[in-house]
Amino acid sequence: MRIDIAEAAWTSWDDPRFVAETKVRWKLIFSGQQTDTASMSMGLAEIAPGGILPLHHHAPAEIYHVLDGEGVVGIEGVAHRLQAGISVFIPPDAWHQTTNTGSAPLRCLFVFPTDSFEEVTYHFAE
Repeated sequence: MRIDIAEAAWTSWDDPRFVAETKVRWKLIFSGQQTDTASMSMGLAEIAPGGILPLHHHAPAEIYHVLDGEGVVGIEGVAHRLQAGISVFIPPDAWHQTTNTGSAPLRCLFVFPTDSFEEVTYHFAE
C-alpha cells in the first residue's frame, strides 16, 4: 500500500480549547480503520511553536522519528532532545510529554504496534 502524506487530512482533539492550548495536530497514514493494514499504525504529528503534548501515557509502546523542528520529550522524567533525524522509543505505559522548543513546527512520525490508531487510549495527567 502506498500513501501520499500530503493528501492525508489533518485532525486533532475533539475539544477546541485543548487544541488551542496544545497546538497539536496529526495525520493518520496507516491505521486499520482507514487503510487495509494491520499490526502497525503510523501517523505524522505536528506541534506548533510554543505547543506541548501534555503529560500522558498509553498502553502500547510508541516510536517517534523526528522529521523537522526542535523539541524535548520527557519520558518518565528524563528529558531527551529532539531534532531532525532523532528517533525515540517510548515504553508501554511510560509517562511522557513532548514540547516544541523551536521557532518552527516540530514534525514527527509516530508508530504504534496496533491495528489502528483508534486502539490507543491517551490518559492525561490531572
